[in-house]
Amino acid sequence: MTETRSGPLRVSRRRKLRPGPELFRDARAELDSIPGLSEPVRADLALLVAEVVGNAARHSGTGAQASVGLLIEAAPAVVRVEVRDAGSGFDPVEPARAPLEATGGRGLWMVEQVADRWGAERLADGFLVWFELWTGMARTRHILRAGEQDDVEGLSDSELKGLIADVTARERLVSEERTRLHARLRALAEEIERRRP
Repeated sequence: MTETRSGPLRVSRRRKLRPGPELFRDARAELDSIPGLSEPVRADLALLVAEVVGNAARHSGTGAQASVGLLIEAAPAVVRVEVRDAGSGFDPVEPARAPLEATGGRGLWMVEQVADRWGAERLADGFLVWFELWTGMARTRHILRAGEQDDVEGLSDSELKGLIADVTARERLVSEERTRLHARLRALAEEIERRRP
């Protein structure tokens, strides 16, 4: 069941998703129903939603019959997504990038790199992972976090240039990883469509 509230320039979608072959398709359908998003924003949101919803279904430990709650709220210049499950969750740590040869372990690192803000919380009845993606003029490329910007005034010109080179190299890695994950997401969606009767 989908609940929808809307008003001037605001849209909210809430849905319970069942783990299984339709999970990603149903999550994507909710995302696709949000009007007014550019294709780059929609692609980033699809990547993040698939990752967080997939993690909730795989790692919550609540079994195949438990549902995953999805809330998408769009307002001018920001989209917030919340994913809830009945599991015990995890202790959020600074996500590390998995080695290229690894077949998993990139999820939270990608959320950290692509989302403008994100977090996780233990609730009385489960666990919540949320993220926000800025969609307006404040849209960032998500790599230089506020904590990394705090002390730049004291840096020399050469240190600033070195920092710019480092951030540029890291952004390139994120872009390459995002491209690979978008391709994987498309392939999975095509496989789900192929299996439909």
